[in-house]
Amino acid sequence: MNNSDTSAQFHLVRVNAPAGPSPHLHPDIADFWNSLDRGQLSIQRCSSCETLRFPISPNCHECLSPDFSWEAIHPRGTVNVAIEAHEAVSKLPASGISLSDPWRGMTPYISGVVDMDAGVRLPGRIVCRCGDALIPGTEVNAVLLGAAHNVTIYGFLHECESTRSTT
Repeated sequence: MNNSDTSAQFHLVRVNAPAGPSPHLHPDIADFWNSLDRGQLSIQRCSSCETLRFPISPNCHECLSPDFSWEAIHPRGTVNVAIEAHEAVSKLPASGISLSDPWRGMTPYISGVVDMDAGVRLPGRIVCRCGDALIPGTEVNAVLLGAAHNVTIYGFLHECESTRSTT
């Protein structure tokens, strides 16, 4: 499958929203994070059975093949489930570890799981001020968000926030 033919139409916009925490950047999934730097949300596609693979893994969950390519997916999806975090705790209850920024600067925020039109379900922050993104079935689009340490992550944007786009 030639990904270069469709990659331009799946370019994500960057959104001006409070920066979130940066992810753990493991070398095995570096191509996922690199695709975000290029403005695309890319998922593994099994070279043997064509299944889109998320969570990202060393082997296909359908046929166990280790062979795959990265494919940019369409940014459109619908909310499966979402919750709103109203405040950040100062310490994690079980460990007593203090939470540093950016958690307190992000609240309130919506976190959820989105069923992407491409056929995979992705977790992420949902930028929405009207509250409709808390309703299952609400349409959202994948976007690029900033994170601590100048890392680019993905999240989702509800149409009420379309004025936040920066690119």
